[in-house]
Amino acid sequence: MQKVKIYYPFIYIVLLMILASSCYNEISLKNESTTPKLVMNAFINADSTNNVLYLNLTGNSQLNHIDKAIVEVYVDNQLKEVASEVQTQSVYDKQKRYLITTKFTPGDKVKIEARTEDGKHRAWIEETVLQPPLPIEKVDTTTVKLRIYDSYYDRLRFRITFTDRSNETNFYRLILERTVTIKARLEDNRDTVAFTKSYKMLCNEDIALTDGQPNVGESDFFDNPENIYGVFSDAYFKDENYTLNVYMQPNYSPYLPEPYEVIDVQQECLIRIQSISQNDFKYLKALNVLDSDVYDPIMMEPIIFASNVNGGLGLVSITTETTHRIELNEEHLYPY
Repeated sequence: MQKVKIYYPFIYIVLLMILASSCYNEISLKNESTTPKLVMNAFINADSTNNVLYLNLTGNSQLNHIDKAIVEVYVDNQLKEVASEVQTQSVYDKQKRYLITTKFTPGDKVKIEARTEDGKHRAWIEETVLQPPLPIEKVDTTTVKLRIYDSYYDRLRFRITFTDRSNETNFYRLILERTVTIKARLEDNRDTVAFTKSYKMLCNEDIALTDGQPNVGESDFFDNPENIYGVFSDAYFKDENYTLNVYMQPNYSPYLPEPYEVIDVQQECLIRIQSISQNDFKYLKALNVLDSDVYDPIMMEPIIFASNVNGGLGLVSITTETTHRIELNEEHLYPY
């Protein structure tokens, strides 16, 4: 019997060609038009009467502007206000802003609805206002030498103690708002006031603020995204007392353009702990990554942002907060 030789490489090539042709599918590279959606964004402090809602329309490569919109605010299904448009000073700034003056209280069921005047676009959010964090119990401050890479720098350390609300999962945001105010007399005997504000803080040593991955000193300091927005959950201290450990740079003296005599210097810090929703938490965590030095849009997966807008995109956050104000000494002040 004559043996038949089978050439396996040839068979593999044929099979590969058949499979390749069967998986072939034509993909159009043309930009197909999609229906624009309304984009709503706002960070609303429940106790404030000066909150701003931002409106845009989605586009293929960038956000588009709208001509006119109507924004209505409801509390427990009752219309509370029709928000007024905020006029911008620059003719080049065409983004629409709407002022919301209604105060909200914990437990309120809030609906904010926006629609374009032509009726083509409509979006809304529905949120229940959260309970505020429990009061800040204690704040300790001191100036320490903090090692960053090969050098030591003066940093103002804050230790902030509060207790988690019990029997629920809570998400928080810490904001440190430092202000320096200088009253001075200028060369021509005119009195003036100058001030600066700073917010940047270092959270790398705190367990809650680093999601259980604290770094001390220079070790891996910039390997993970910095918690720029100060968000954290109660996963590491649920139903318990906890002390946040953060640092700030000594603040800079306000700049005055001519010789002056200092009359008075005041420096203070407003410590704010906010109750935020899980969507807020996810959104700000995503912003931490986007705004960090470690994010590479080519090598890393796209960032997905949380949204609570029905019929559109964006995030409208309604926060409650507890605050504590402390005065700081002049030793915590850097001159220019």
